[in-house]
Amino acid sequence: MSARRARRWGAALVGATLAAGLLGGGSASAIAAADPVPDGTYRFSSKITFGDLRSCSGALVDQNWLLTTRSCFAVDTPPTAPGAPARPTTAVVGRTDLTGTAGQQRTVTHVVPHPGRNLALARLSAPVTDVPPVALSTTAPTATETLTVTGYGRTSTEWVPDRLHRGSFTVQEVTGGSIGLLGASAGATLCKGDAGGPAFRDNAGTVELVAVAASSWQKGCLGETETRDGATATRVDDLGAWVREQLADVQIFGVNSDNRLTYGVIDSVTGDLRANRTSTAALSFTPKAMATLNADTILMNDAAGNLYRIDVTGNDPLTFTATDIADGWSAYNRLTYDGYGSLYYINGTSNQLYRRTITSAKPTGADLTWATAIDTGFSQKTITSPAAGRILGTTSDGRLLSYRVYGNATTGVGWTVSPLATTGWAGPTQVVSPGGGLYYARTATGRLDRYRDANPVDGSGADLQSFPTDPVSTSGWNQVLLSARPWAGLVSVFGTKADGRLSYTAFDPVTGLKRVATVSQQTLGFTPKAMATLNSDTLLVTSTASQVYRVDVTSFDPLVFTRTESLAGGWTHDRLVYDGNGALFGTAGGFLRRYKVNKAKPVAADLPGWPVYNGDGTPADGFSLPTLGATGRNQLIATAGTNLVQYEIDASNIWRRTNLVTTGWSGYTSLLSPGGGHYYRRDANGVLTGWLDRTPYDRNGSDVAAYVPAGTVSGGWDPILSARPYDSWPDSTRRW
Repeated sequence: MSARRARRWGAALVGATLAAGLLGGGSASAIAAADPVPDGTYRFSSKITFGDLRSCSGALVDQNWLLTTRSCFAVDTPPTAPGAPARPTTAVVGRTDLTGTAGQQRTVTHVVPHPGRNLALARLSAPVTDVPPVALSTTAPTATETLTVTGYGRTSTEWVPDRLHRGSFTVQEVTGGSIGLLGASAGATLCKGDAGGPAFRDNAGTVELVAVAASSWQKGCLGETETRDGATATRVDDLGAWVREQLADVQIFGVNSDNRLTYGVIDSVTGDLRANRTSTAALSFTPKAMATLNADTILMNDAAGNLYRIDVTGNDPLTFTATDIADGWSAYNRLTYDGYGSLYYINGTSNQLYRRTITSAKPTGADLTWATAIDTGFSQKTITSPAAGRILGTTSDGRLLSYRVYGNATTGVGWTVSPLATTGWAGPTQVVSPGGGLYYARTATGRLDRYRDANPVDGSGADLQSFPTDPVSTSGWNQVLLSARPWAGLVSVFGTKADGRLSYTAFDPVTGLKRVATVSQQTLGFTPKAMATLNSDTLLVTSTASQVYRVDVTSFDPLVFTRTESLAGGWTHDRLVYDGNGALFGTAGGFLRRYKVNKAKPVAADLPGWPVYNGDGTPADGFSLPTLGATGRNQLIATAGTNLVQYEIDASNIWRRTNLVTTGWSGYTSLLSPGGGHYYRRDANGVLTGWLDRTPYDRNGSDVAAYVPAGTVSGGWDPILSARPYDSWPDSTRRW
């Protein structure tokens, strides 16, 4: 085939894709006349199922990421947008025979489309650690070169094959972003379901990913009558920098002295700077403080009191728009967002700390009307948020301070502070954190240092690690403002089914979108009665036989766990909840009971009793409640009759009740809260609805309103539910 002819059919294939259907179109639809792949071969190959619309193929390029076609995730004609896939999407990796159990199955939680090619990176719900990723080629393909393509698509004889197939293809033409392919073996072609399949070469025993299958005439595929031959694949050999940038997990925005926006991308493991860009356009105002909400949304204020929302419209080149959304913000010179719905800011004159609940990924002024004044005395040089309800600040005398905010001055002690370091932090002019115990400190000379805190919520700096000889950069960070994009906070909910299986669901607290939903195959081995989540991988579950067990989660997707033998008997609790701050609460026989949790993986001896009293000094009774949840340190919520009630246990261990809402809260079987004013209630039909207390520390429910998820679209929830407290650690739920 001549190069000219190859160009003609290569161009025509784009139209064929739209008219006759994408390679990934239809049902689970591999390479016609291809060879089945032997077990354990090319394990980086994956099958992707996009809702009920189509199946595609892909390649594992990192333990958290697949590379496939952008069109695999398309719905109708709009281009694939970055973010959660538009349909529930799963991926099987390392399973040559789909009827077997080898490899891993994961949910796809996030899609990053390439801006100019039919390519997309797909983020997995949990890393695949037992399958080696394929390396990206750094050498361009050449005409007449032979590549191998693998895929799970249709063959000449099977509509839905159960095995991975492979075929040899000759490169006919190489263009800037694609290659033309022609079967090198008799009858080899690409069929529906092969889109995204890896096209690779064997370079002295090392497999290198050169391209991914994109489109084909589908000659010889079962059910097709097309006589034209050939296919196209999208090149990846020249996209190493783009892939590495997307795989890096720390994004930092900034503003230069000339009011131009900056954007840096850092790999958290190595500290390598993967991208560093500055916008051509400048802001039309001089910002005073900034807080990054998500990948493309930043809040900034100016000295005149205007609050702007900056919408990042492109990262390469860096472009943006600015919208004035509110006024009255002139006094605030420090802003930070915790990634879980809480915006914190400080009045530079009074040193008053405030909190506002963010109710939209793209907030307007109407989304910022509810504020809580926390307390005065916040005179930090710079602040950032390392976790939900947490603030990290530096002082002029060199201290690094960790704050936990769980109330306000009107409700007694509403915050605590712990020094992570008492010296050495006077130099940094800015400290930012995306979460996960990662801190980045910029000095006056433009150096960006990095730190890692093994447990950023324990109030101790004993495990704070620095990298003085391996900074991100030794110079160049000369911005007047910096702000890190927070790692996405998720609401993690465990459930138990009547047959003893566990379920796990993770969803975005701001949008309500589910990221992970999975059910274990194994069972607990007893009939569960109540459950409390201690941290990301530890549950306490009581049985109907009054035993309490510890369940250790070893994998989330698929959901796998181990179960201890009974820790103790006599646990007759019908409700159980953990506040994330060392207190386990339960109700039994109408009494409220409390236990100290002394370890992340406790045994019975690590759960000593910790009493709660009525005002007259008698044990706390009157707690025959249909539901019970915890909102923070020694703070509970429950339903009682038609009421939504709040309980607080003070320093004298005496409880106090407040009716937050007096109507509309009867008939619910579960009530849970991770904190931050997010409440979720389950009705008898298994429907979970979200509610938001915009000022959760004021003992007033007048601002409690329906939120996300809402309506019957959120059905099928288990009868026993438990949320992981935002305060608990470790947090293994963070995902882009």
